[in-house]
Amino acid sequence: MSFSADLFNFRGYVLSSVLRDFNLRYRGSLLGAAIVFIVPAFQIAIYAIVFGTLLKGKLPSNDTPYAYTIYLCTGIMFWNFFSELLQRSQGLFLDNANLLKKVSFPFSILPVINLISCAINFFLSFVFVALFSFVFSTLPAQNIILLLPVLMVLSFIALCVGVCLAILQVFFRDIGAITPIALQGLFWCTPIVYPVEVLPGWVGQWLVINPLFAPFVTAQSLMLGAALPDLKSWSSTFMFGLLVFLFAVRLYKKHRADLMDNI
Repeated sequence: MSFSADLFNFRGYVLSSVLRDFNLRYRGSLLGAAIVFIVPAFQIAIYAIVFGTLLKGKLPSNDTPYAYTIYLCTGIMFWNFFSELLQRSQGLFLDNANLLKKVSFPFSILPVINLISCAINFFLSFVFVALFSFVFSTLPAQNIILLLPVLMVLSFIALCVGVCLAILQVFFRDIGAITPIALQGLFWCTPIVYPVEVLPGWVGQWLVINPLFAPFVTAQSLMLGAALPDLKSWSSTFMFGLLVFLFAVRLYKKHRADLMDNI
């Protein structure tokens, strides 16, 4: 059965799973559903006060008061989406063992559930960052649409890497402990907290190799209405995405039978 057919036949399960995940995330909260909006609004307010007012953080290419706040909020927002989707995807097999052992249940819809759940969390934060950018910066309205391809690229990479880790984790359970450490290193190798302009030239040249470099710099540039990075900087992103996709497919086909025996 094709992916589209599986998605259609199990659409009720996908929707109920997303709603259940959303409810579980905020169950027991004193403020109820309002906490969904309060948390991102509070975080942006803190960044604006600390970096925009107290520390007076500046970007080399943008001297507006809250440019660095928008730069930082955008980077963290996209990073939270990427890392959450990757780590949720890493548990696809072990966390859903009972479902996957059922002959009629398709594995392909599980990444869709994770993607929708993470996308909802992302867009709740994005609303406040976008509003802040409109008020305190010069965010062109059309740039919001251009952020969608960036989000799609990050989703694709996170899902492919997550599936690879999910398969490996079935056979090597310590993968789950290594992933957060690797993500922490990747966070600091990506221009999220710091702009590339403050780094020595030779460091910036090596940083471009990072497949997350272009998506994050592009997203931050779009939110600030700044010039976009060179298309050449996307070459490592597309190359890595293709390789990790092919590796995930090969890994799944090779170990599909063994996976069901080991989960």
